Amino acid sequence: MKKVLHLTLFLALVAAIAGGALALANSLTAPIVAANALAAEKQNLQLIFPDAADSDFEEISVKDSETIEKIFKVNNQGIVFKLKVSGYKEGTSFMVALDDSGKILDYVVISNGDTQGIGTKVAEDSFKEKLVGKNAETDTLDTISGATVSSKPVVEGIQEAGKYLSENLK
Repeated sequence: MKKVLHLTLFLALVAAIAGGALALANSLTAPIVAANALAAEKQNLQLIFPDAADSDFEEISVKDSETIEKIFKVNNQGIVFKLKVSGYKEGTSFMVALDDSGKILDYVVISNGDTQGIGTKVAEDSFKEKLVGKNAETDTLDTISGATVSSKPVVEGIQEAGKYLSENLK
């Protein structure tokens, strides 16, 4: 009985030390991880607005949306929505830039985990060209034939961004 108690206390002590070490490592690396995430975010924003300075991007809080992850207002140039939508496999993470009237200025895919060849067509320039210039909320945005499972959530996400813009940001 004494041996079981001794082993239990030893295990508890080791677990406490390991937990403390992990908490310390997390607290030391959390700011670095956050800074790297912000740098990657700004790099993606620069793809859409290459002439904008880092200080031109202002993050706006998102209200109740499952697909809109972040919103950035860009000084007198537009609003960028970062979205993540489901697809056939892992879905698509992308950014869409809208002007104040809801017109699509640009569309950039950050990541796509869908089937190579079919599901990844949402990342091709031909799909982007069909979107740019259209109104995200009121115009008909076409899906990709043969890749409906991947492109329909992207189109619905863009439409949600247009609706969010008209209802919450005007």
